[in-house]
Amino acid sequence: MWELQILRLLYTNSLALFALGSNALHRLWKWQRSERNPSGKSTASIIPQMWQPSSRALLSNDLSEAKPTEESPPCIALSRNDSYVMSASGGKVSLFNMMTLKVMTTFMPPPLAVTYLAFHPQDNNIIAIGMEDSTIQIWVKYTEPP
Repeated sequence: MWELQILRLLYTNSLALFALGSNALHRLWKWQRSERNPSGKSTASIIPQMWQPSSRALLSNDLSEAKPTEESPPCIALSRNDSYVMSASGGKVSLFNMMTLKVMTTFMPPPLAVTYLAFHPQDNNIIAIGMEDSTIQIWVKYTEPP
């Protein structure tokens, strides 16, 4: 069942809608191709449909160590190519692969709550994490040289 509140909402680069709900679940809405919308692009005249993967997999944040407070708002960030989404709901940061709909990793457990997430605009391997104490941490995923 879908949660009662959408706490964060963003457009993907492919012009779908991606939401983070109050129960830490994520949902994706897409515009369907039809006679009225042959391109399948987002438009105000067509209602988007909630997309459910055939595997029925749901993207959900890890709430095992969550400390929901006003200082730890839910956060989501989408990579520039829609391949990855980072998200937090008062606990650990989760990194999801949008192609496989699987959690790649979780990190940054409390005591400090995450307040904002951002991918580097040109490099999905660099992320910025804003913390409740007003610090910013930069994380770089190590990759083997070619």
